[in-house]
Amino acid sequence: MSRPSSGRRALMPGALAQDNWDSSLVPMDPDNRPSPRTPGGHRPPSDWYSESRQHILLATGTRTHSDTMRYQSHSEIDRTLQRTEIGENKVDSALKAKIGTTKVLREMLEAALEISEKEIERMEITKERLDEETTSCSRHLRQNEERRLHRQTRPSREMVYDYPYKLFESQAVFLHNSYIKYEDKRKETFNVLHKLHALCSDLREDLGDKTSAIELDMKCIALAPVERDTKHVSDIVFSKTQPFSWSSKSKGKVLEAQVLQAEAAQLRRQISRLIQTVRRGEKQQHDLVQVALDRNVGAIARLRDDLHLQVQQVEEEIHLATKTKAELEAALAEKMPPLNLTKQRYLTRNSRPHREMVNDEVEHALKMQYDSLNRTVSELNRKLDQVNETLSSLFAHKSQLEENIADKDRNYEMDKTCINMAPTRPSTPECSLESLAYIFDNETEQLSPFRKPDRAPLPMDPSVPF
Repeated sequence: MSRPSSGRRALMPGALAQDNWDSSLVPMDPDNRPSPRTPGGHRPPSDWYSESRQHILLATGTRTHSDTMRYQSHSEIDRTLQRTEIGENKVDSALKAKIGTTKVLREMLEAALEISEKEIERMEITKERLDEETTSCSRHLRQNEERRLHRQTRPSREMVYDYPYKLFESQAVFLHNSYIKYEDKRKETFNVLHKLHALCSDLREDLGDKTSAIELDMKCIALAPVERDTKHVSDIVFSKTQPFSWSSKSKGKVLEAQVLQAEAAQLRRQISRLIQTVRRGEKQQHDLVQVALDRNVGAIARLRDDLHLQVQQVEEEIHLATKTKAELEAALAEKMPPLNLTKQRYLTRNSRPHREMVNDEVEHALKMQYDSLNRTVSELNRKLDQVNETLSSLFAHKSQLEENIADKDRNYEMDKTCINMAPTRPSTPECSLESLAYIFDNETEQLSPFRKPDRAPLPMDPSVPF
């Protein structure tokens, strides 16, 4: 039995693959329309055959369509499973890559945090040492002021601009400048410590975030694949942070930590060199002042001995002059009776009558005797006046010498007291890391904080400022 071509196209797999296929689409043969029944109610044989063929054709089309749909369903299931597996593998690979990157960043953050914490410990030790040195410098400056004020109470005769006074001024300038430099370094140390603490806080926070992210990503990997409901995919809000920005922030923190650690290490080396320089300067100034005071005390002692010797000589001269004065007074006492006698005899003879007033030999002899005795007494009086004047001068010089000796004694005692008022001689420790507790864990850092500075030592001339 012939069938139209449209019926054949309808039975092709492409047509049967339609989801809205219907058995009514199978065409009926227009030449096989049902014939009218016989008067007895029976169907003709042609209708009976056509109907069976029609049912066979309909069943064949339905079966073919069902087979095609089953094949397509299995293919779609396989493709869906493959796409799901590929997607899960991509997610797992991305999670593992992200975990690896996060672990690398975490290790960088942990290393930076560990070094920063050690740097904080070193800076704290440096700060404590710097505080001690600042306190010591302030104490030495105060002692210098006390010693200078003590020497200012010397007698006016001893108030001279001597070498110890110059050294005390130079020492005061040096200690004052050192104290200012210590204070500046203390401020820098405080600022660096503040930055390090803030940086460590940021590193800990970032490190905690990285640890939490790794744990969450590990949980995501550990989750077993489950059936996914795709109708809520549009409700998921994904992070807008780009991976580069996410990693660059952590790397920026690590770089900032490295820069700050280098700055802190450089500051520690500067502080150690400053402490060494100040220690050497204090030791040098201390020695110069003590030596100058010792020499000044020796000079005062020698000058005082000379003054004592001079006083002894003056006292001896006073004794001799006093003896001479006594001799002159005795000689004068011996000459006064003959002079008075001669004068009385001369006056007695001058009372003669006018007629007897002649210049005879007796008159001449009395006059010569009187003039001689008068000249002798005048000379003795003149010598006695000279001796008295000399004695007055000697007593005045003796008084001045004794006052000078008293001033020298006081100045001597004050300088001796000033020597005893000196602080303990500053020490310059050996160039070792342990002496100032600077511990460098990095083996590549070979620079000692106590290395000699690349400049000339402090000048010995106290007039040169620090």
